[in-house]
Formats: sequence, C-alpha cells, structure tokens
Amino acid sequence: MDTIKGILQRTDMEMTRSPRDLCAWVNAKVSEFGQTKEGKEYARSGAMLPKKLWEEVRPFGLFALLRYGPEGVKCTPNLSNDNYDGKLAFTNPSTPPLYVELTYAKEGYDEHLRLTVLRREGSVNALGKITVTGTKASGQTIEVENEAVDCTETRNAALALLKERLSGKANKQYGKTHVLIVVVDDYLPFRTDEDKKVLEEQSRIIAAELKLNVGAVYLLGASGKYYARILGEI
Repeated sequence: MDTIKGILQRTDMEMTRSPRDLCAWVNAKVSEFGQTKEGKEYARSGAMLPKKLWEEVRPFGLFALLRYGPEGVKCTPNLSNDNYDGKLAFTNPSTPPLYVELTYAKEGYDEHLRLTVLRREGSVNALGKITVTGTKASGQTIEVENEAVDCTETRNAALALLKERLSGKANKQYGKTHVLIVVVDDYLPFRTDEDKKVLEEQSRIIAAELKLNVGAVYLLGASGKYYARILGEI
C-alpha cells in the first residue's frame, strides 16, 4: 500500500504547470491508479491526496484548459487550507493572477455510500435510491436500487444542490481576483443541451440573488467538456 500511496506526492501535486501539462499529469496518475486493485481502492478511499486530485486539481486543470487554452496561463494548485484551490498566472506581468475556488454540486455522503458499494460489487447505479441499515459498529448494510429514475426529478435535485453550494459561498470574503467554479454532473442530470440551458438559466438567477464576493462564477462539467460563465466578466 505504501507504494500505491507514493503515486501522489504533495510537492508534485502543487507544481506549476501549463493547463495542458497539468491535465496530462492528472491523466497519468489516474492511469497509474487503474493498473491495480489496490490502486483503484486507494483512489476511491477518500484519503486526502486522491480526494484533492479528483475534487480540486483535476477540475482546476480542466477549467484552465477550457478557458485559456493549452498554454494560456500557468496553473499552481494549492492544497493548503487557504481561501483558494489554485492560482492562475498570466504571461503579461501587468495582469494580476486569479485565485480559483472550487466547489462540487454533489452529495458527498451519498457518493461515499455508492463508492462503498462500487468497491464491494464492482458496479453501482449512479442514481438509484440508497438504503442503509445497521451501524458501523454492529455491521452496516448498504443497498443501492438498480432502477430507472425520472430525469426531471434528477435535474431538479442537482439544481437544489447547486443552489446550496452557491449559498454556502455567499458570505465568504474572496475578492474580485477570485473565480468561483461550481463543478456539475454533466454525465447524468445535465447531459443534454436542453439540460444545460436550464442549468445556466437557473444558475444565473441563483447567483444574481446572492452576494458573492468574487470576480466571476463559472460552471464546469465533471466530464471536462463543458463550461459556462454565469456571473461576472473575468
């Protein structure tokens, strides 16, 4: 296991790279984890470094690549407990750097339970109802229904989570050089063009009603193929 954990080193994760190089580095690490059962288990374990890789470093690189191109900026991930997850530095020294804060429009506990089932059974329904019985001390049983779920219901639930995440940032003192990125699930609830249209319309309404002390707010698809600015001009 120590060898598996050695795949990720904090100093390596916080190195400054171009968007292209950062995304390539992340993909290489993901490939390393996928080569063994132990690697897959560690990647899904919720340990700090793989969690940071998935929830901060990967989307940070994807946003920079989509917004500024392969070599448009220099990306420095920040794994410390500061008020930003990454810094974007521009070629023109007169252009101030941007500080990127990331948040996920997802239910963390539900994801943890689904990952537990995934590790146990090798597959899991991404939307099925979750039932938990027992306790960790006495023996916990987690079951995920393998049934279809209404797409409108799924989209509305995802929008409610997005509103919750944005509301949680409303009283934070970031500043006009900060960019807030909300990562959304564009695999299921927001996979179609119509879904994304609803997402952007509703997100702009929600963001406009909140007092967000940032220069801009963006949506970023977890797939890395979609992004949209919903507030600000940066």
